[in-house]
Amino acid sequence: MKKIHLFVLLSLFSSYKIFAQFNEYHPEYDWYTIKGKNVEVHYHEEAERTARVVAKIADEVWGPITSLYQYEPDKVHYVIKDIDDYSNGATYFFDNKIEIWASALDFDLRGTHNWLRNVITHEFTHMVQIQAAMKISRSIPAIYLQFLNYEDKRRPDILYGFPNFVASYPVATVNMPAWFAEGTAQYQRKELNYENWDSHRDMILRCYALDDKMLTWDEMGVFGKTSLGNESVYNSGFALTRYISGIYGEDKLRLITEKLGKLTNFTVDAAFKDVLGKDGDEIYDEWKDFITKDYNARTSGLRNNLVEGEQIGKEGFGNFYPVFTEDGSKVFYLSNKGMDYLSLTSLYEYNLKSGEEKLISPKVKTTASLIPGTKKIVYSKLDDDNPRWVNIHDLYVYDTETEEETRITFGLRANNSFVSNDGKNIVFVYQKDGTTNIGMVNIDGKNFRRITVFENGEQVFNPRFSPDDSFIVFGFAEGNGQDIYKIDTNGTNLTAVLNEKYEERNPVFGKDGKFYYSSDKTGIFNIYRKDLETGEETQITNVTGGAFMPATDSYGNIAYAGYTSSGYKLCYLKNENLVQVSPEYSYQSGGVIFTDEKAKGDIANFNIDYLKNYNDRETPDYEKKRYSGSFTKIMAVPFIRYDNYSTGNTTLEKFKPGVYLMSSDMLNRMDIFAGGSINSRMERDLFLQFNYRNKLPLIYNLGLKPELSLELYSISRKADADIMFNVDSTSGTAIADYQLKTEVAYNLFEFDIAAKHRLFIENSNIEFRYIYSRYTSTVGSFNYYSFVEEKYLNSPAFNDVYLKGSNFQIKYTFSAEMPYIDSDINPIGMETEITYNYEMNKFNSTQEYEYDESVGYIGKYTDFDFHKLDFLQKNYFSLGKGHTLNATLRAATIFGPTVDDFFDFYLGGLIGMKAYPFYAISGNELGWFNLSYRFPLYRNIDSRLGHIYIDKIFMSVYGDIGNAWNGKMPSLNKFKKGAGAELRIQMNSFYLFPTTLFFNAAYSFDTVEKVVRRETVKYGKEWQFYGGILFDFSL
Repeated sequence: MKKIHLFVLLSLFSSYKIFAQFNEYHPEYDWYTIKGKNVEVHYHEEAERTARVVAKIADEVWGPITSLYQYEPDKVHYVIKDIDDYSNGATYFFDNKIEIWASALDFDLRGTHNWLRNVITHEFTHMVQIQAAMKISRSIPAIYLQFLNYEDKRRPDILYGFPNFVASYPVATVNMPAWFAEGTAQYQRKELNYENWDSHRDMILRCYALDDKMLTWDEMGVFGKTSLGNESVYNSGFALTRYISGIYGEDKLRLITEKLGKLTNFTVDAAFKDVLGKDGDEIYDEWKDFITKDYNARTSGLRNNLVEGEQIGKEGFGNFYPVFTEDGSKVFYLSNKGMDYLSLTSLYEYNLKSGEEKLISPKVKTTASLIPGTKKIVYSKLDDDNPRWVNIHDLYVYDTETEEETRITFGLRANNSFVSNDGKNIVFVYQKDGTTNIGMVNIDGKNFRRITVFENGEQVFNPRFSPDDSFIVFGFAEGNGQDIYKIDTNGTNLTAVLNEKYEERNPVFGKDGKFYYSSDKTGIFNIYRKDLETGEETQITNVTGGAFMPATDSYGNIAYAGYTSSGYKLCYLKNENLVQVSPEYSYQSGGVIFTDEKAKGDIANFNIDYLKNYNDRETPDYEKKRYSGSFTKIMAVPFIRYDNYSTGNTTLEKFKPGVYLMSSDMLNRMDIFAGGSINSRMERDLFLQFNYRNKLPLIYNLGLKPELSLELYSISRKADADIMFNVDSTSGTAIADYQLKTEVAYNLFEFDIAAKHRLFIENSNIEFRYIYSRYTSTVGSFNYYSFVEEKYLNSPAFNDVYLKGSNFQIKYTFSAEMPYIDSDINPIGMETEITYNYEMNKFNSTQEYEYDESVGYIGKYTDFDFHKLDFLQKNYFSLGKGHTLNATLRAATIFGPTVDDFFDFYLGGLIGMKAYPFYAISGNELGWFNLSYRFPLYRNIDSRLGHIYIDKIFMSVYGDIGNAWNGKMPSLNKFKKGAGAELRIQMNSFYLFPTTLFFNAAYSFDTVEKVVRRETVKYGKEWQFYGGILFDFSL
């Protein structure tokens, strides 16, 4: 019963994980709270400036955003982090919490904006709009429908079989398509101008439209794509939101939001029909037709005078920051080729003569620079090899001759590095509390100097030395867009080089001494060359997408990152192919591509001039207090479970309604998760989990920071049992004078306390756990006939505590899986799990009792104290093109003499060797090997059935060999064999919930016979079927 219940709980536990906060555990920081009019801001001391600005902005944008949607949330809690070199915002709309990372976003698919103004307004719009669209309450995110079916139990010593079908499906109380949520969060209020339709936004949509590669209507509704695909959801959503506002009126954004909250509306199509009189496909088609015609018209002249060069780095959609070798024969650049995310770039070498490529170093995320006169390259990497295990950038040097990498800085947060022309210094960007600055070190990483002294959220980008190393040019931004500035290497004479109404970025000096940069002055980013002495300027490229990050060699050839409809490609433009770009063949930008949005009149109620011309250098005098712990409102997730574990239960008794309850403090240092369900027969499932992640006295001073958990379980089941009197077993068969039936209630109580700690590296953890278990059967009262007294007597109900167990467990887990878009349905990598237990049990294995007049029946206990070890290894090997070969090995043993089969390992069932039922093969020793081949049947299905989006289907075939035994290991020809196949379907429900469906069929080639309580039970040479509807494929 314990194994089954814990399996079921973990299977359905994903319903909680859907809403779990992104959280890295760092108890070493001291946290504080400041309060604004409508918000509370929680921050650690290192992020105080950011926190004060956040409080100011959050109160200022409260009115304009809530006014648009005519909805005000409860007090919103902001959590500010400046721990990792990571930039993001996240809204937990059920918890009324927003997390902000202080580092400003520098993303190659986005333009530059004031980070805090943009992200605060963006995330707060999420909070307001999504809560306004909820059907019930933010305290009830969904109602779950659950179904559990079980194997035929067969064995007389078990109450019911192991689950063979597990389903947990949410009926969501919010159904907001991804494009609409992100589109409105970028739209914000257009008068604020914190986010706008900049040249990057225009570039992405323009390239899609011109090449007929726009996301479909259904694709726009969900994420789960590559970095480029996910960003396209944002981008297309922003464009379509502006279109709806411009054509149909800004008030339609609120009305559509309201209709999404209608109890009978589960798609945005229904809301569109209610508000706009057209369904989603109609609106999408007219929008797509509008922008496609518009982009084609505005690029007609441009396409007659293209200057692009050739693509030499075509693989992948993120090819960045080229740099030539000194002789111009090779180009080093970053690429995410073979990967699905822009965060997974590596450094490559491209030979311009042979076209051959070579991987230099993996996981390089930003610019690389050559040390003149050597074969060495300097770059930065994101790493957590530091005392606090935080992910920050540091500088590395790679020697291309020895192929050795050397780390030269530790904890500097050094990013976007560049080497001086004399090879003596390295300049870079570093950040603190949301402000970036330029720093410099010697070529060996020593002697840090601060070059700029910004302190109020200013951002600097891509510093580069002048030809004589006397000054540094760099991108600079305080609001929307970048300009180009310069500063002397001693930190003086900060002046603007290019500070126009257009955006200029990626400055660099060429080998010819001229100044190269990228600008969107035509509405499209192109490469320009400028003579800083004469002011003469030449447009080098003329592209339909965008041209960025120029590099030149001594022959005047140019390499750059060119944007296309399939992402950034490495482009090479030879000097002899440079032609004059005529102004009449430029892009007709026209500012925005849609008609002006029809704004609601309510915006006049706010001081827009003040909000647009903000001054965040000054903030109110907030009172700073130590963080004392603020908990989220308790979230309740009701569920209706059909639990088919007993064929003896009536249909009504199989329905087991219940509820999950959860809450956490704002820093996620403590959380509680509880649940309970009960049926009409009063069979219950109760659990409580409390997690604690904070400093522990004494232990923390030793450098340890375990995560603690306390868990309680109480489970009951009822069954009819036969009571036999005057049993005679001398013939081998139990013969009783007479027998009668009574009800027996089985109860499990378990108490766990655990401590989990990271071990050396990421995704490597060790857990220490103590488990106390108490198994009780309560035999109901019954009347029996006494032949001695010749009358009927009553036997009162009595409790039989048939097991009392203590278990000390140590579990080590490690996973190393490659992140990619199919990682759930078809993982690549490895998983290791090693579990050691020392169990001390008092068990009534014979079911014999002694009668004591004072207390009644007492079980005769036997001590079962033993050690056991369980090893599980899973390897997932990529065969290319989505095909994988997967191997699973499990070996387990109980040390010492054979113990009662109650403590056996079990081999079969849904979580093991599927060709045999769970209880078919068991023993004190176990060995199992599975080999499976998985491949895609259909990918990018892009089909929607009502509120369900169908994405991909994979299939696998597999074979198993395994056995479980007592004593000496049997020969391999005695091992049991089986084979089967599995179908996996990955979907999404209500735009928000990942949904997985699997079917599995397996056939056993061997027979298994077991004698249990004098009954012979047979298994084998039969089919077993399994299935499930869950949130992932972790089973």
